[in-house]
Formats: sequence, structure tokens, C-alpha cells
Amino acid sequence: MKIRPNWLLVFSLLTALNSSALSQENVADVVKRSTDAVVLIVISDSSGTETTLGSGFLASADGEIVTNYHVIKDAHSAIVKLSNGAFFPVNGVLASDSDKDLAIVKVNGKNLPFLSLGELEKVQVGEHVVAIGSPLGLEGTVSDGIVSAIRDVSGEKWIQTTAPASHGNSGGPLLDMSNNVVGVITLGVNPDLGQNLNFAVPCNEVTAMLISARQKSQPLDSVGSNAAGAVSEGKLWTSLTNGRDYNLRQDGDYLYVDWIDMPPELKSAGGFIRAELTKSSDGTWKGVQHARLPCTYTRGYGAYAQTVTNSCSRSSGIEIHFVSGTRIEGSTTVPEKFNCSKCEPEGKDQQKPFTWIPK
Repeated sequence: MKIRPNWLLVFSLLTALNSSALSQENVADVVKRSTDAVVLIVISDSSGTETTLGSGFLASADGEIVTNYHVIKDAHSAIVKLSNGAFFPVNGVLASDSDKDLAIVKVNGKNLPFLSLGELEKVQVGEHVVAIGSPLGLEGTVSDGIVSAIRDVSGEKWIQTTAPASHGNSGGPLLDMSNNVVGVITLGVNPDLGQNLNFAVPCNEVTAMLISARQKSQPLDSVGSNAAGAVSEGKLWTSLTNGRDYNLRQDGDYLYVDWIDMPPELKSAGGFIRAELTKSSDGTWKGVQHARLPCTYTRGYGAYAQTVTNSCSRSSGIEIHFVSGTRIEGSTTVPEKFNCSKCEPEGKDQQKPFTWIPK
């Protein structure tokens, strides 16, 4: 008796195997594209003792990090660790909401990897999702599952997922297969009460909070509310980068910056550095810095060499991307080289970061 293969059954098995392999490949692709933007957050108390570990993810290239409110609520200080081993101290909290269990903290960084936010309206029940975090401090832990449901609890929406989450996953991203953050892992139900019951704050809540944080991230009333400075009314700030003191004064959507402790010899030579910035719709302050400073070079060679000093004027870009009552961070555009004989920049422009603190 000749046995004929059931080609329909064979085809079904091959299809299932191919789907499983494709699914696993997609998960690996999502992880590869996302893991660099997922961070471990280490919380410490006032004595410097580590108290809590949590997860988070970068939502912008300049250091905005999304996490859970319960991760940072009792923090005296915090350190963020990236997957490449880099550490950043948390400078402050841009926004938080205990009811939604969301917080946005800020570190001082530039050109950092970050994740894009999805849209809740496009999230479908049964959709494949991936969770990345640091359960029990085990960095870069990956789990996957599906969106089990989208729950409405007292007017607040929550994403229910089967992607396993443990203590320390809190604040990590829940990603769709297009690499978009669809939620922020916030809690899991005790396995004794129910299996694969984990919940995430929807991405639209994160988007709204980020927009609000960027609009409120420049409390410049505190900059301009103190007593008079040496040049004009405003608060004095000192640079951690070069030690200079600056006077800041706000007038509506305009911010004026003046270097006030210039050495007498530069001031007598007509030197100055001043900047005018305008508030942008994204919450940053952008403008132009004008400078007039002596610039010395050597003309001629050997016995005929002479030292010549030109008074050079130049303008460059300046941006302030983070402001709080105790810290200002930004960057200025500087040339690779400066030709003092021609008073002209040479080479490529570079971004030079700065940090100011109250004097």
C-alpha cells in the first residue's frame, strides 16, 4: 500500500514554521534598532545609597527620558546608564503625573539615540509587541507578547499585554513591530492572581506630556526676577565650562545674555560678548551671539616675525535647550579654526555645549 503525503498538512506546517521564524526575526530586528535608546535608572537617597532600579527610554536626542513616576518619586539623586556603558546624572524632572504614573527626566546629552512614539489609535488588540527593560537590574532584557486589550479605567486608558514584565521593567518601552513606542510598562499583576496580566501607559499620554514639558521647560521668570546685575537687571549665572559670569534678562519672548566679568584689558579694547535669543515653539531658545575680541597672530618669519593683534567681530548661533531655576544648558556654534589675520572662521562649524548655574 502506497502512502500519499497530506500536502495540505505539510503546507500548513511549513507556513506555521515560516511565520514563527519571521516573527522571531522581527523581534530581533526591533531589539537591534531600539535597545541603544533604553536605559537603566539607578535611584539613590540623600546618603548616596542606591534604593531603586527602574527602566526608561530616550525620547529625544538631547536627553529627555521617559519613565514611571513611581520609579523617581522618592529620588534624591539618580544616574542613567545607557547600553553602551555611558553614565549620565539626572539633572531634573521636566514633568510628572502620579495618576498616569509617568515622568520625564532630563540628562545633559547631545545626539543620543532615541525612540519614536506611536499612535494609540493605530494599536490593535492581538498585535505583536516587544518589551525591553531591566528587571532586577538585568539590563537589556527582552520579552514579547501581544496586546491583550485596551482598557478604560475611570476614564483613563491602559494597554493590557501578555509581554512579561517584572520588578525593574517599570518605565521601559512597549514597542510595536515598526519600532514605535506604543506604551510605557508600568505594572504587572501578581502571578498568583493571574498569568500574563501586564499593563502599560498608552503612548498618547507620553506625547501630551512631552509637548507640555517642552513648553514649560524654560521657567525664565526665575531668570529675570532677581536683583539687578552689573550690566542690566537680571540674575547672574556662571559657566561650568569656562568660568565666565553672565547676566540674563528676559523681555517677553526675548532673552538677552551679557558676559559681565570680562578682563579689564579686553573691555578697554572694546571687547564684548552678547547674545539675543527668541523663544521657539518647541520650548527651546535660539538666537545669535555677537562677539568682538582681540585676536593675536604672527606675521612674517624668523627675525622678521611680528606679533599683530586684530580686533575681530563675529556672530555665531546659540541655543538654550534646558532651563530650570538651578541650571541652564545649551550650545554655541564655533568654527574649527579662526584666522586672526582675516578675522574669518575656517573649517567646519562645531557645536560646543555649555552649562550655567546661578552665581
